Amino acid sequence: LCGLCAECSYEGQAAVALELAVAPAERGSYPLALVAGPTLTLDARVTVRAVAADLAAGVEVARIAARFHNTLAAAGADACRALRERHGIARVVLSGGVFQNRVLLEGTAAALERDGFTVLLPQRLPCNDGGISFGQAAVAAARLRGEVSRSCA
Repeated sequence: LCGLCAECSYEGQAAVALELAVAPAERGSYPLALVAGPTLTLDARVTVRAVAADLAAGVEVARIAARFHNTLAAAGADACRALRERHGIARVVLSGGVFQNRVLLEGTAAALERDGFTVLLPQRLPCNDGGISFGQAAVAAARLRGEVSRSCA
């Protein structure tokens, strides 16, 4: 939408471009509906409309990028709060390739910590596929030693 990446040559390229465009001082955000049900769902339709409206109004891409990141961080914290109400969770692990995005990682972690969550971050392994690969290797090794059955992993 912002015109930062018309074609992607690798997964995540557009996300990286949007992260690099962020205006650090921008504190605004967009609406992003959290729909409760058996599972929690984020409905981004209103978010996309708000981004489109800002683009049409001539808002700088750097501000839009920041607002979008602020929105995702707040939505992640909102979802965790809802899950805490349902299940009593107090600890959250921020992992996966999406959290290679420092703006999103820092914003989400700060929002969760303000809400009283203990936030855990990968320290010794990468948060993306490298960490998954390590976990797969650990499970395979445990199976070979007979420590884990196939039904447990």
